[in-house]
Amino acid sequence: MVFLNAQGPIPALGFAFPDVCLTPVVVPVPIPYPNFSMRPVSIPTVFNVFTMMMPNHNLLTMQPITMGDNVGVNLGVATGMVMGPSQNYSSSFKVIQGVSPVTRMLDISGHNGMSPNMVGISISPAQPVVMVLA
Repeated sequence: MVFLNAQGPIPALGFAFPDVCLTPVVVPVPIPYPNFSMRPVSIPTVFNVFTMMMPNHNLLTMQPITMGDNVGVNLGVATGMVMGPSQNYSSSFKVIQGVSPVTRMLDISGHNGMSPNMVGISISPAQPVVMVLA
């Protein structure tokens, strides 16, 4: 089932693993961590189309912060960033809202910056009403 991503009302998650960050044990050691992005803290770009009274998400929507790799205080191995932004990379090809295609549950997202530390997916629905099958 491919539900449309939205701001809520269910707090949906994006998940990426392994997000390898340098962690100071005695010397900095690369350790993999899970990385989560939360849909309710996203910055939506479509303000005139709502699902269950919440703004829908499209390919331009960004989650400004991710969590889970906070312990890797010497930053990520690939990007030099922890708790960075997340953004979807895949979307529907046929359903457009605003100027960009809508994103769905199970679409691919990049975590910790534009050149991501790790690629993940949306693992839970933000709303149980609208499905995008295209």
